[in-house]
Amino acid sequence: MSIPAVEESWARIEAWLARHAPVSRARLRPPAAGEAIRAAERELGLMFPSGLVASLRCHDGVELGEGAPELAYFGPSARVADIVRHTAMLRDIGTDLRGIGDEDELGAYWRQEWLLITLGADGQGSDGLFLTARPGPGHGRVGHSRTEDAPVFTPWASLRHLLADFAEALEEGRSFAGRVPVGVDGVLRWEDDRSVVPDPVSPLALAAQATEPEPPAPREPVASSAPAPSEDSGGGPRLTFVRVAPPRPQPLPDRPDLVFAEGLTPAELLRRLGAIPATVRPRSRPRAEYAAASPWAAHRPMVRAGTTGGWAYAVQEEGTAQFGRPEVLRAVSEGTRAVALTRQGPEVRRTVVVDGVPDEEAARLVMSPRENVASLPDRKLARRLGVDPWPGSTVAYTRLLAELDGEFGIRYRPQDDAGTGLTSALLLPLLDDLPDPACGPAGEVGGLDLAALVDRTPPERLRRACAAQLRRLAAETGIDAYPEIADALARIGRAERTGSDAGEHTGPGAAEHTGPGATEHTGPGATEHTGPDAVTDLGLGVGDPLDLRIRTLAAETWAARQSVRDEASPVAAEDLSAWIAREGAAQALRAFALLPVPVAAERILGQRLSARWRDELAGDLADGGPQPAAGSVNS
Repeated sequence: MSIPAVEESWARIEAWLARHAPVSRARLRPPAAGEAIRAAERELGLMFPSGLVASLRCHDGVELGEGAPELAYFGPSARVADIVRHTAMLRDIGTDLRGIGDEDELGAYWRQEWLLITLGADGQGSDGLFLTARPGPGHGRVGHSRTEDAPVFTPWASLRHLLADFAEALEEGRSFAGRVPVGVDGVLRWEDDRSVVPDPVSPLALAAQATEPEPPAPREPVASSAPAPSEDSGGGPRLTFVRVAPPRPQPLPDRPDLVFAEGLTPAELLRRLGAIPATVRPRSRPRAEYAAASPWAAHRPMVRAGTTGGWAYAVQEEGTAQFGRPEVLRAVSEGTRAVALTRQGPEVRRTVVVDGVPDEEAARLVMSPRENVASLPDRKLARRLGVDPWPGSTVAYTRLLAELDGEFGIRYRPQDDAGTGLTSALLLPLLDDLPDPACGPAGEVGGLDLAALVDRTPPERLRRACAAQLRRLAAETGIDAYPEIADALARIGRAERTGSDAGEHTGPGAAEHTGPGATEHTGPGATEHTGPDAVTDLGLGVGDPLDLRIRTLAAETWAARQSVRDEASPVAAEDLSAWIAREGAAQALRAFALLPVPVAAERILGQRLSARWRDELAGDLADGGPQPAAGSVNS
């Protein structure tokens, strides 16, 4: 296939920028003077490849600043002056490092015959493209100088090949160096056109195939192998050696996170915490810790529950801390009061919540400075070895625990029930609270001026467009295969088709929804359902089908994040990426149901995988009108 001349490729690039990114087009500099190019060649002692000369005679690089066009993550094209300055600087560094990898062309930091032609993503020239100016085979070949790694050659045999691919990527909206070009508000931007594996390895499915392990039985004392003393009639003096093992360190007392709920049963407390029914059984503390560290637990939190006086209590034995989370304490204290005692490093906190409302006067917070130099990464190991990096917080914990008796009638010592088989379970953690909708949406998403879009778009049309974007997001992440999510999307689709969800736009960034699917946010995580197809029908109440699905996706993501660090785990990085995308899409669905549409739009659009979401959004906002050309401005 014939490769277009440099001048032809530049003409195509200029035409595309003029149509779709005029701000970036204006940043192209005028042609470089022939004398300036020749002076640069003399200063560097190299003959520039013909493709570079032709390109510079079209444009002497770009004017740096907002909207400057870039070659994907390779950065903006360098001016003649930039080529000279940065090439000379990199030569000096390469000279200082001479001898390291010189036998390999790409082993050295920088070769004298290389010419830097782009300034890298940071505009500083340390991570840009270069051309090989050495005569002979490979003359003009394009390489990539990488700040944190050895340089590499790219697939482009010359700058002519590179510019031809660049022009074609712009015109066809296809990938260039792994990214897709789009024009947004007059500026050329590069997007990751992402996808995820359709069937990621599920840590929870692997856990379901495992069985809960039983802790090993205590080891029997080992009889001494030393020979028994024999009777000796000689009666002479004897010297006997006795090997004495060093004393074992005494483990520190347990100082777990605790939550107490007045008047509840342990079973009800576990239910409110999100206990997984199939995992409920009596466990001692050692048994709970052993089981929670196994593949069966899949990195989910483990708690044990009991009673003391008129209070139910839960002890967190393993897993991500739960009892300091507002959403958890709100659920635990519903219709009663709850007291939590949590410890993290130097911090000890007592929190009191009455029917979902924190009692600020009863709260306590103690910050303890580090009092010794002990530093162990594993909290359990530190406790077993008797090493306390934060003895001040240990004292504060003990004091605050004792105060619970006098103030609330709660008498509890963690060591008293360590060996007791308390009712226990793994948790499917409750979802985080959604952001306060009063904060409104972000000003922009991926370069798109979302605030301006909200201001100029009728609320009903914006809602329909966001619903369409949500369906695309569900399809590209694969969450529409879950029946709970498919049902929720179908309900949303029916509401959109009836047009009964129209709201009245009452101010910049505001929306009031008064039909099916409408919510009125009255506090963190609170909703008021006002229509026959309200959000409760989507299954978003705690323990409802959609809520359980989203919580399960969150648990999959957390477990995958922990598992991918284990080289023996079947969970790979691409599996983690897929779970992150799925959880993000499900959370976007939750936001669409529970938050004003302008706020939910930020989450939905920010989660899209396709680089062409702006064009799709433009078509959605046009209410079924024609789609704009690929890579065009989406507003």
